Amino acid sequence: MKINCSINGQSIPKKRARISIFDNSLFYADGLFETFAAIGDNVIFIEDHLDRLERGARLIRLALPCSRDRIRRWIMAANKKNTAPIKKIRVTLTAGDSAFWAGKKSKPRILIIVTEYSFPIQPFRLTVSPYQVDQDSPFRNVKTLSFIIEMTSRKKAYSSRFDDGILLNRSGNVAETTSANIFWVKNGILFTTPLEAGCLDGMTRKHIIEMAEHRNIPCRIRNIKLNDLLKADEVFVTSSLKLIIPVISIKAEKTYKFRVGPLTLELKKMFLDYIEARNR
Repeated sequence: MKINCSINGQSIPKKRARISIFDNSLFYADGLFETFAAIGDNVIFIEDHLDRLERGARLIRLALPCSRDRIRRWIMAANKKNTAPIKKIRVTLTAGDSAFWAGKKSKPRILIIVTEYSFPIQPFRLTVSPYQVDQDSPFRNVKTLSFIIEMTSRKKAYSSRFDDGILLNRSGNVAETTSANIFWVKNGILFTTPLEAGCLDGMTRKHIIEMAEHRNIPCRIRNIKLNDLLKADEVFVTSSLKLIIPVISIKAEKTYKFRVGPLTLELKKMFLDYIEARNR
């Protein structure tokens, strides 16, 4: 597997890539991350991801160690260093060394990992996580390092041979899955959950909503209970690393099956064409 990494813009061999054990991200999950895809030299939606990184940094009161332009250059350089045709890029912002533990605080760190990647193509089978998210938390709309609900739910789903788990919020509404936003289709209308439900402000979600509006596809942003989601005509999930993946079943008190419907297929083709056009 082709993989390369850098810390604060300095390329480092994988075997030597280390950060301090005193980094506050290890003590208190004090930091952020962004994960996105690249096709060749094109880092997909890089400006959107940097927007969210900056927004998250302001929210958790963590100063970026350098300018946005420099971080962009670091990402682009790390991406070009990896010759795989499709790549997964992980950018992590850590808080730096804790003065309380290390005696002296260091500046935050930007960690970049680039690895070869293939987009998933098989439809997903979902289950429902037993853990709920707090829809009123402002931290739900950005990607903080505090990811324990998602990771525990994901491990539980994987252990039962599901592809992902649906997260409900404390009001019993559907928020998202552990790794993606969720859309559904009912009577030819496209729906997705609102940010107020506790879902991530996803890049692919954003562009699909904009694309639907541009193509005059009816799209509604609405809360939904799990029982109503299970009555949908079509369901699919979206993320920067999945693009659009149809859902063919959801396991709740029993297994509910869904077809890979025409609107899902239409949106998937439109979105792939959209990505390809941006890559030219």
